[in-house]
Amino acid sequence: MKQKTPIWLVLAGAVLFGILFHQKPAGINQILFNLSILGSLIGLKRINKNNFHHMVLFAATVITLISGFFLHSTLAIVMNYVALILLSAAALFPETRALHRLAGISFLNIGFSMADFFPRLFNGEDKTKPVRKFGKTLAIVGIPAILVIVFIVIYRGANPWFDEAVGGFFTSINDFLIRVFGKIDWAWLWTFLGGLFFIIWLLMGKAHSGIVKNELHKTDFLFRRRSKYRYRGRKSALKTEYKSAMVLLIAMNIMLFLVNFIDIKNVWLGFEWQGETLKQFVHEGTWLLILSILLSIGIILFYFRKNLNFIRNNRPLKVLAYAWMTQNAILAISVAIRNLHYIEYFNLAYKRIAVFFFLLAVLVGLFTVILKIHKPRTSFFLMRYNSLSVFIILVAMSMVNWDVYIAKYNFSHADKAFVHLDFLEDLDERALPWLDRDLDKLKALKQTQYQQFDFARNAAYITPESYYTYIQDRKERFIDDFESRHWLSWNPADQKAYNMLTKSGTN
Repeated sequence: MKQKTPIWLVLAGAVLFGILFHQKPAGINQILFNLSILGSLIGLKRINKNNFHHMVLFAATVITLISGFFLHSTLAIVMNYVALILLSAAALFPETRALHRLAGISFLNIGFSMADFFPRLFNGEDKTKPVRKFGKTLAIVGIPAILVIVFIVIYRGANPWFDEAVGGFFTSINDFLIRVFGKIDWAWLWTFLGGLFFIIWLLMGKAHSGIVKNELHKTDFLFRRRSKYRYRGRKSALKTEYKSAMVLLIAMNIMLFLVNFIDIKNVWLGFEWQGETLKQFVHEGTWLLILSILLSIGIILFYFRKNLNFIRNNRPLKVLAYAWMTQNAILAISVAIRNLHYIEYFNLAYKRIAVFFFLLAVLVGLFTVILKIHKPRTSFFLMRYNSLSVFIILVAMSMVNWDVYIAKYNFSHADKAFVHLDFLEDLDERALPWLDRDLDKLKALKQTQYQQFDFARNAAYITPESYYTYIQDRKERFIDDFESRHWLSWNPADQKAYNMLTKSGTN
């Protein structure tokens, strides 16, 4: 049975958070923090090994924790916290069948958890005597004292005679407070308060009743609802909608067939680069095509939202819908090939990598739409499976340090693809060993790039000298920072970068 979170556990967790993360970047401390939260959830009997979402989110937390520790990428660390937050929400609502619902529950639980913690703290409900005494003292003295000080400040500003009367007294109080509190590490206190807020959010509160009731009544399958409504008294609105959908899908299939035929001819098979920047070809073209795919999915969901799924002899409409979704999948592949051409001549960047994963999510979405049409399913079904697929894709993305991979890839393909030094110079610190290049080689690279790419001569790109100086400065700052770090911030990725950077010579 799920247990109520003890107040002492939250306060102890906040103290631990302050010790682990005060002026310390992520490393061993993140492992210890994760273990403390996971141990607390297990100890409070909130994790069920037979619950699908509990196991998925528990596994995601462990995977992102390992990735964050060994790769130390920002994405892995962020996804680790996201997994923890969603796992805590799943613990509050174990009956959930949808990941997107957990996101809503978690957001609303920010308020619920605070409303759960502070009244219990002030009412002295904790069984531990020191915590109970602290809570009661804070309620009796602390809150009234803060409010009295606020009103005194207001009255002093509004009434000069009152200000003169209490001025000397407050000067003495101020001197006393400086002597007493001057030795407090306020930065640590703010870290403690941030940790307190986060741990309250993770371990306390409740699921929003509205979301719970709403989901419990949701179903994956769509059922027919009869309606007596007639369109202009002559034919049913449903038949009119059916004919409208047929006309639209026939037209869109023909048009998309032409688009795909042209793309297969010019992008898949006959692409030739003429030295241009490919801005329209990829930047504008890619996102417009992705927008068209999303709009196509939206149109299908509109037409197949209700009884059009059950109209007699609707197989031709379904076949047209299948064809349109399949053609959109081909269009998504065309977008991926456009992106590959862009990478071939302009190397890797964040958005170019993100496009592939986004297209993967789109393909999953198209497949679930086909499933929805085949055996009529609800929008809840689509949101349930697509939110899960997006989360899994993000977790998979966190298993690679993309900054390191980009730095390695871009310089290794410098002989045939444009190297954008302005972009590379700001990559993650873990990538510094691959960004640290000999100045003479950078100058030679610049000349080679001028010969390959005419546009580079007239563009205001960073000079090799400026790039080299900036990277050397970052390199020195990273080495100094690493050598002065606390052992709690140690991680293998930074150690590897440090070892490589402190070796003699550059690439």
